Amino acid sequence: MKKLILLLLILPAFKTYAQDGPKPSTTFSGGVEFGIPSRGLYNVGVGASLKLEQPIVSPVSLTLTAGFSSFFRKNSPLNEGHSGGDIFVPLKAGVRYNVSSGLFLEAEAGSIIELNYDKRKLFAFSIGPAIMIPTSTDNRNFELGLRYESWSAHTLQQTAIRFAYRFGR
Repeated sequence: MKKLILLLLILPAFKTYAQDGPKPSTTFSGGVEFGIPSRGLYNVGVGASLKLEQPIVSPVSLTLTAGFSSFFRKNSPLNEGHSGGDIFVPLKAGVRYNVSSGLFLEAEAGSIIELNYDKRKLFAFSIGPAIMIPTSTDNRNFELGLRYESWSAHTLQQTAIRFAYRFGR
């Protein structure tokens, strides 16, 4: 896993351009997330994330995502005496493919770190579409994404919605 993340970080250094013209630029976004677990111990999840996107070759970009998520437990005897929410920190790298102007598909994989109780480190992957909603200000857009996400050891499977403010095109 460490080698994959290192490779994804090194690849942008080797980008080339076949023509002169406007070069793609790095973009940054920050947003809120809402998760709906499909099974397991959790009712709902909320969080926030920051994402960096580096174009490598049109229409493909590499992404790095970091954030925090809090998932609230269902009332169940399986909770092992824990009540309230569990806090996780997702750290993921991925690939974004721009399907058309304002529509893209994204796949990410990485590590999820639990901050309370068991302090587990889990593997996660996610995939899903998103759209950009333009604003009247140049180089700034809103982003609305939907993704399916699965964490290792059947800890969590969720459908998540991300609403973000995006700087750059």
